[in-house]
Amino acid sequence: MGVCESMGLSGEKYHRGVYFDPAADSKTGGAFIPDQELQERLKKLIGTNEHILNVYIYKSKLSSYQITFFYFYHAFVLLKTENWWWSIEKNEEGVTIQGSEFRECVCNDYRMKARKKVGGPIAEDTCRYSFYQFIDMLYGSCAVCSAYHLLKNNCKDFSSLVFNVAASSKFWYPGVWHTSSTAG
Repeated sequence: MGVCESMGLSGEKYHRGVYFDPAADSKTGGAFIPDQELQERLKKLIGTNEHILNVYIYKSKLSSYQITFFYFYHAFVLLKTENWWWSIEKNEEGVTIQGSEFRECVCNDYRMKARKKVGGPIAEDTCRYSFYQFIDMLYGSCAVCSAYHLLKNNCKDFSSLVFNVAASSKFWYPGVWHTSSTAG
């Protein structure tokens, strides 16, 4: 797990830890935790063998003033394991991972606040990894600590990377939808 220097969209420091809320339905809130601690907590919470059944990309409006969110939207990933729902996403505040037994708690809320209108899923597939393996691979790619940038490394880029690592047979790139047979 490397340490990467990064800056947020408007120059503030991008938080290298992960905002982790393993009980998003309890409304007690999460906390920023270091990489190593996240993996230890996940191991205790769900073990190393809980398989991800499905991976989804959802989108939400950036502002309540938006009429549509066809081109401009925040993208985030939902993962369905055997017993949990997880959301993982990146924005100028850092990376957030939320867990709940209920999809609505991680799909409709972000850090205990209601999201703007949510749409989707805009991509979905089965998954070939356990949640623990997936988190380990995600950290290995330095996707968590890489700098957020509105145009070059944003929520859509992060969601694309997460989806493409986890998905069994499909790929998603912002504006493009492929299956493995067409993604030449």
